[in-house]
Amino acid sequence: MSSDRVAMTTSQIHSMTRVSGKYRSINRWNTIATFQFDGVPFTTLLAKARVTKPSTSVRVIASDGYFWPAVKTKLTLADLSRKSPDGLLPIIAYATDGKKLDPEPDGTGPLRYVAPQYNPNDMNKPSWVSNLRLIEVGPLPKGYKAPNAKKVPTDQVLIYGNVSASGPIALWIPIVVGGLGVLLLVFTGIAYRSKSRKDAPPEQGASDGSTASPAIVILLIVVLALCATGISAPRSAAATSVTFSMADLKAMPAFSGHYTFLKQLEPYTYYEEDYKGVALSTLLQQSLKLDAGAAQLVVKASDGYVVNLSIDEALATYPNGLKCIIAYEKKGGQALSADEGPLRLIVPQSHPGKHDQGGDPNTPKCERMTNSIAVSPVPSGVSAPSVLSGSVGVYGLVSPAPAPAPAPAPAPAPAPTPAPVGPATQPQAAAPGQPAAQASPWTVQAVATLCGGPAGFGKVMTGLSISAFLPAPARIALRRLFFQLGSGR
Repeated sequence: MSSDRVAMTTSQIHSMTRVSGKYRSINRWNTIATFQFDGVPFTTLLAKARVTKPSTSVRVIASDGYFWPAVKTKLTLADLSRKSPDGLLPIIAYATDGKKLDPEPDGTGPLRYVAPQYNPNDMNKPSWVSNLRLIEVGPLPKGYKAPNAKKVPTDQVLIYGNVSASGPIALWIPIVVGGLGVLLLVFTGIAYRSKSRKDAPPEQGASDGSTASPAIVILLIVVLALCATGISAPRSAAATSVTFSMADLKAMPAFSGHYTFLKQLEPYTYYEEDYKGVALSTLLQQSLKLDAGAAQLVVKASDGYVVNLSIDEALATYPNGLKCIIAYEKKGGQALSADEGPLRLIVPQSHPGKHDQGGDPNTPKCERMTNSIAVSPVPSGVSAPSVLSGSVGVYGLVSPAPAPAPAPAPAPAPAPTPAPVGPATQPQAAAPGQPAAQASPWTVQAVATLCGGPAGFGKVMTGLSISAFLPAPARIALRRLFFQLGSGR
């Protein structure tokens, strides 16, 4: 994507710090209403695109072309940072009265720009922009071609103009520094070999391989380690995005249960049904492994519908032993219909029963046509995988489950003790239970550090390049320090 555009998905916005408040509105016909909105501060969203200058101008645009502020008026970041007397900020809302904003064509979401009243008589309702798709950050250069709001996917908002797309800066810095270090090592090696040839006695002739610079040896280790580890390959995306086909799901331990369902709006429809599928606890704790910091699941359907579950909700055991499942069958092995499946998220009632029995409405969370699960907060650079119908992609703060440890091999019979030999020829045998002689600790540390990732690579290369021109004691001490920093020891 161009550096002047940043796309954010609804799942990313849901993972940001949530704010709630009652927003009073007056429209052009002086109709007064109050709404309870959940969302994120507009300034928080813009900060993700590195928009922080108070004088920056902003415009919000809906999918049908409606925009705010009006022509010949200006809305700045300073305006968006100003709280109302009630302590409310302009927000990007995604829920009202506890219910997610429905997407087009019937709804006003899934995202909506909402501004508070700063005075009791403010006619603020015209500034509320439903079906938000674009956020323009000005001033725009002359001749700038703005994107088409109708072409922005329903589950995204595109910030464009005077913005900076965040990139993997932490990855590029060590690679650049490391590259410079490699160049310095090559230069140092050439200079060392040249000096060795000049200092060699005439009868020895040119320096042979025994006088090769230690820097050359380390450089060879660097090259080999880079080839072995593929340091330039984007490993993070592969480690945080896993797709399960229908066959994969059916091969996992199945969970079946009799579920009750209650709608949240009148006439509070209640019904019961048997479902079979894979428990989220099985999917996230056996087939996968939740990473540290995982806070919630953002489950998305193929039609853009989104359900948010806390990790506790997803892994809990509900009344009657029920669990949250990704269902693929109904009673009797019947596959889910096209408008319900092929996969469906089922979340049990926390308090089973009808509305007049105190049952909690769970149908808004029982999402049809489920196709992806984001374990948020989703790391930068990780996006939802493209999946076929009948599959589900899981991505974010999650990793493949570690493979089970292999069974230990039987201990070999002890070898007979050789006859003693002279002290000059007897090799030093390792004591029982102690490891055998290892390669040079510098070599082992270098390879281990470089396999650790680009950050360690940058630090190691920096230490090697800086220390190349220092006296021996200082050189050794500095290299040891940077090896320790690079390997995280």
